[in-house]
Amino acid sequence: MKKILALLLLLFLLVTPALADGNRVIDDADVLSASDEAALEQAITLIREKYQFDVVLLTKTSIDGKTPRYYAADYYDFNGFGYGDKRDGIILLLVTGAGVGDRDYTIVNTGRGEKIFDDDAMYEIEDAMLPYLRASNFSAGLAKFVSGVEARLQYMTPKNRTTRAAVIIFGAGLVIGLIVALILKGQMKTVRRKINAQSYIKDGSFNLNRVQDIYLYTTTTRRKIETSSSGGGHGGGGFTGSSGTHHTSHSGKF
Repeated sequence: MKKILALLLLLFLLVTPALADGNRVIDDADVLSASDEAALEQAITLIREKYQFDVVLLTKTSIDGKTPRYYAADYYDFNGFGYGDKRDGIILLLVTGAGVGDRDYTIVNTGRGEKIFDDDAMYEIEDAMLPYLRASNFSAGLAKFVSGVEARLQYMTPKNRTTRAAVIIFGAGLVIGLIVALILKGQMKTVRRKINAQSYIKDGSFNLNRVQDIYLYTTTTRRKIETSSSGGGHGGGGFTGSSGTHHTSHSGKF
């Protein structure tokens, strides 16, 4: 899988115009492998080239008690991210924390991103990535986020829109999907479950000489069924960062 991914990245580094103005995957929490980080970078490069829209992934172990959406917005603004005068783009901040209850995610939109990524779009992206984040499978969670961003941008882009490179028009979506699929495949376990219990029994170690069913008691468990499909996320509405730039946000815990 790693060899295929390396070849894929090499191919598109050769055919995609360079956008060498800084990394878009900032893994300060050190939760990504080098190969997955490179794959996410290349997927984001393709998105930027195809849609003129910025995507930033930021992981931190702590933000020192600061409000996540303001931290993410200021990081985006003061590091020069964004396309055009309105700084079009999106940033995902993951604060991994020390325990499950300490872990936060925040998605901040800027410029065109404020209209493209409404609450419904955010809930859909969150539903796809949160199961992976909760399992501490950060590579797969971030891959799902990038894939969801690309799908939404594609859906919201007029069909007759032109870009600078014809190969990006037809190939970027496919390649991004392949990159994401390879990252997800790399996170999968190869162990297969046996089809019956006999496969787990060592020969001669188990002898059954009596069979009897005894009814003891019945237990009924009730639980509340949550009606929200967002997985705990909530919209943050519009706000202005320290730079004076307007943003919208979505955030929650994982």
